[in-house]
Amino acid sequence: MSSKNNKGFTLIEIVIAIGLATALIALVMQMFSLLRGDVARGTVDLQNLQDARLVINSLRRDFSCSIPIYGTDSIDKKDEIRADPIWNISEWNPPSAGVDASKPVLYSGTDIQFCKKDIEADGSVKIETIQYSFDPTSKTLNRISSPSGERRTFKGIASIKFDLYYHPLKEDIPMLLVSMNIQTTESNQTKVLPLTTTICSNIITSDVENLDWNWSGN
Repeated sequence: MSSKNNKGFTLIEIVIAIGLATALIALVMQMFSLLRGDVARGTVDLQNLQDARLVINSLRRDFSCSIPIYGTDSIDKKDEIRADPIWNISEWNPPSAGVDASKPVLYSGTDIQFCKKDIEADGSVKIETIQYSFDPTSKTLNRISSPSGERRTFKGIASIKFDLYYHPLKEDIPMLLVSMNIQTTESNQTKVLPLTTTICSNIITSDVENLDWNWSGN
């Protein structure tokens, strides 16, 4: 009399199979969570870089053609500003009201002011005053143009600092040093991207190197 082979799973085998399946599912979920976190962090990084690019592009576009103002005051004062066109606001004594005096590019820790000169189609000269001012409360950098009153706001800036820097190979050429922290919040997480760059004005560089034919003076 032959015996029958009963095929099936024992209780121990079922428990082991369930344990392996549970461990596999947990591993897949953990990998998915990590991947999702990397994607979220990548999105924040890209947003940070986009915000930084907008600020730097705007500053570079404006400051590359910035000029000091040359008024109707003495030749000595004009020459002083031509030779040293960027001043800290704390070192500048503004002229009296109504006096058409020469003025350098002005900067402080969180603000900078300069002018741009354009020639209109009819040959007239247009002077535009540009001011960048940082608001630490709203964490925004505001660009204000005068006399048009045009205003542009860059958001997500945790801090910014303007300073003066001189070209290492040309010590008489002033450059604008910009140090800032771009802030982005994603999924209740705040991330800050530090960024430092230098910007040079082509017109100021030409003026400093060629004081005898400075085209922006009177």
